[in-house]
Amino acid sequence: MNNQTYNEQVITQYLLGALPDVEAERLDELSVTDDEFAAALSAGEKDLVDAYVQGELTGAALEQIESYYLASPLRREQVKFARAFQLLAETNATAQEVGVRAENTAESATKRKGAGWRSALSVFTTPRLALQWGFAAVILVLCVASVWLALNNMRLRQQVSQTPAREGVPGQREQELPKDIERQRATTAATEQELARAREEGERVEQALKQQPAREQQRSEQQRSPKQQRSSPRGGVSIASFTLAPQMRGVEQMPTVSIPAQTNRVAMRLNLEPGDHPTYRVSLLNPSGNQTLWRSSKLRAQATGDGKILSISFRTGLLRSQAYVLRATGVSGNGVSEIVGDYPFRVVKQ
Repeated sequence: MNNQTYNEQVITQYLLGALPDVEAERLDELSVTDDEFAAALSAGEKDLVDAYVQGELTGAALEQIESYYLASPLRREQVKFARAFQLLAETNATAQEVGVRAENTAESATKRKGAGWRSALSVFTTPRLALQWGFAAVILVLCVASVWLALNNMRLRQQVSQTPAREGVPGQREQELPKDIERQRATTAATEQELARAREEGERVEQALKQQPAREQQRSEQQRSPKQQRSSPRGGVSIASFTLAPQMRGVEQMPTVSIPAQTNRVAMRLNLEPGDHPTYRVSLLNPSGNQTLWRSSKLRAQATGDGKILSISFRTGLLRSQAYVLRATGVSGNGVSEIVGDYPFRVVKQ
């Protein structure tokens, strides 16, 4: 394929439906048969969607993406996903900014409170998503409550130790002191219960953080699951993909290809018998009238673990509900052609 096809401007015009029909059909076929072009097309589409979500498109490009590109439900879902991802990135950036401020505050606190505070507030040095901040807040509450308990207990011990040494303490104060001690003990018990609940909440948040990567990996695997019918990168085009094996002697049963409604193109993968030809051609034949309905350009076979395959695609408008034959012809270096296999199949349109 010519390197000009990978030009960013050509890919953008293709995605926006601004190319002539002949050129668009050629790129449709390349998006299925040429892995290099498919990768370039996917990268160009991502850049186009990001530019639209970030408000960088103007003029004719903005009108085309809203009138043509967003006409496909699949495209609209991709734009929604890009907007959600942008919102998540902005939220994460805000969380990181807050985390930096918290880290500075934590460093100042460690100088005053000692090494015990340093390990408790170190969670703020690695800000993550909202669950991490919830866990960090729980740790902070635990630290503050622990210091408060320690200070109250110290004050209580000082009051008890200084009471016998004081002179002239009224008798009423001596009678009220045990009551104060009892109230302080009740407050301490309630605070310890709150600390226990805070620890449980911290463990729950930490467990959720550990399970989050597994859930994200599961969603990613579900999005990568293959389907028999898929949409091509061009908006509004639906492609049905099938794999055919060469006709075997003595086998009369013909494979049936079921083409769903609203399908625009059919993609075929032909398993080749062993052979050594630099290039191939594939023809679509109508056995009833001995007519050639379609012929490919020169193709190169792709190596697989089980042998070689040819990838082709053509318009579904060439097919009706009847039997057809795909004939693969090998072309030698000096231009001599040789039939290497016939692939009969029957079409059923839904």
